[in-house]
Order: sequence, then structure tokens, then C-alpha cells
Amino acid sequence: VDLHFMKKIPPGAEASNILVGELEFLDRTVVAFVRLSPAVLLQGLAEVPIPTRFLFILLGPLGKGQQYHEIGRSIATLMTDEVFHDVAYKAKDRNDLVSGIDEFLDQVTVLPPGEWDPSIRIEPPKNVPSQEKRKIPAVPNGTAAHGEAEPHGGHSGPELQRTGSDFRDAFSLQCLASFLFLYCACMSPVITFGGLLGEATEGRISAIESLFGASMTGIAYSLFGGQPLTILGSTGPVLVFEKILFKFCKEYGLSYLSLRASIGLWTATLCIILVATDASSLVCYITRFTEEAFASLICIIFIYEALEKLFELSEAYPINMHNDLELLTQYSNYLKQYVLYEAVITSLSTTNALLIN
Repeated sequence: VDLHFMKKIPPGAEASNILVGELEFLDRTVVAFVRLSPAVLLQGLAEVPIPTRFLFILLGPLGKGQQYHEIGRSIATLMTDEVFHDVAYKAKDRNDLVSGIDEFLDQVTVLPPGEWDPSIRIEPPKNVPSQEKRKIPAVPNGTAAHGEAEPHGGHSGPELQRTGSDFRDAFSLQCLASFLFLYCACMSPVITFGGLLGEATEGRISAIESLFGASMTGIAYSLFGGQPLTILGSTGPVLVFEKILFKFCKEYGLSYLSLRASIGLWTATLCIILVATDASSLVCYITRFTEEAFASLICIIFIYEALEKLFELSEAYPINMHNDLELLTQYSNYLKQYVLYEAVITSLSTTNALLIN
């Protein structure tokens, strides 16, 4: 008797004995799955003296011992599953057992033998996931469990019963910390691009308008359950678009804000049409080349604007290329005399103020 193993077994535990083997006189495989009621203590069968509840016996002809061994391992894995264990206790016929096996296969993860090295140890999970959801019987759509009527007009599902907590859970400490992080993460780019927009549009759209637009968009987007991966607020491509649009309006004498509002309304209308027609499915035809081409265009525009700004600064503040390095010491002396002169003037002003007082 393995006393060390016996100490780890909880009280009331029952055994499942799996026996497989080969016999010379058998022509075909014989399989039996036995459930004993009540559990019986079979001496010498189990490793430890505990009652046996289940017996799985497989006997077959010679030559397939390895296959029988793998079947025994599979049955042992099934018996360790919590849900199949309950099915085996309550099964009334073989169909119930087959249904339990099918349910187990739906949840199990199978590793192909050619995709991994059997010598590599797979560590067990730190936290064993709960199996309670698998124990809940599935309810067909449009019907209530056990033929009961649905109260509150059909709003009795577990998902809808938790709807009120969607707002109460927002006041938890973890959510408040996330709010602060998102506020800081969204505020800095909005202010930065708002300042750049104010410079590009001559103050027609600046940081204040960008903050107001980002806040209203964020609130509406969250309430209507928008895509969380979408970037809200100003971005680089938007800044490039605003610069080009403002330059276009200035050249042709158009009202920038009116044209910008019209573009926003048309964009919203087209987005509604695309969502209603499920046109987002066409995204699968957009290749990586298209994305890289668009990103390269934005990069080229930014590089061009940076070089243009450098040339403008060089024209406004030209570099003096004719400095005489031999006069560098004389320049330094002039600077020291000027600083000394300013210090004397400041001290005299302070002395006069004290004498007047």
C-alpha cells in the first residue's frame, strides 16, 4: 500500500480501474464499462485500498497492444474530467456516455503528434479554470428552461440581468485608475495636434476645439459601444488633411469651417451606409501593400513639411557665414563689459531706491 499517496486522497474518494490486455483466443475486441452500485472495495486491484466505482475492461486479439494502451489512457483522461465524471455517475445508457464524450471533445485541446516534441514538458496551469459553465444545460433560443415563462418581457437572461452593473462597476478602483490613465494618454496628443491645427488653420481650429470634439466623440462612442481599437482624436493624417483643406479654401476664397462641416456630414452619411451594407467585409481585400503605401505617403508629407519649415526659418533668420574667428576674443570682452555695465546700473538703481525711502 502506498501510504504516502494514501495521505493525499480526500475522504470519500472512489476509484476508477481501467484494465486493457491481449488474449490469444479472441478474434475481436471486447469492451465493457461497468458502474458499481454501491462502490465495492476490490482487494489488490487499486494502488490504494479505496472503493471502486467504475471499471473499464478492454480485451482484444494479439498485435494491437499499443492501441489498447492508448485507449486506456484516453479513458483515464476522460475520468479525470469533472463534467464527464458527473455524466458517468448519472448515465442511464450508452447514449449518455457518448454524449459526455462528445462534450469533452468539444472542450479539449488536441496537440498533433508531428507539431510538438513529446520530451518537452507542458507545465500545468497556475489556476484551474472553473467547469461550472459546462454544467449548465443549454437552453434553446426562444424558450425558457423547464417550460417556465420568461418574466419581464423576455429579459431574464444572465447577460441582461447584469446590465445595471455596467454603470456601477465603473466606480471601482481599477476602473478609476484606467480612467486616469486614458485621460492622460488621450489628453497629450489632442493638445499637441490641437496646437498644430491652430497654427495650420490660423486659429480656426485650435486646442480648445480639439479638446471639445475629442470629449464629445469619446462620450458618444462609449455609450453606443463603438469599436475600442479605433483611435479617437487628432492624428497625423488628420493634420495633413486639415492643412491641405485650409490651403485649398484660402486659395479659392471658400469658408473653411463651412466646408469642413459639410465634409464631416458627408463622411458620417457614408459611414452609416457602409455599416448598414456590411461593407467592412471588403477589408479582407486590402493588402499589406496598400497599407504601406498610405503610410509612406503620410511620412513623405511630414518629411516635406519639416524641410519646408527649415527653409522658411533659414530665410527669416539667415546664418551669418562670414564670421571672423580672430575677433572671437574681442566679442567675448564686449559681452563681459556689457554684463558688468548692466550689473552696475542695477545696483545704482537699488541704492537710489533705498535713499529715497
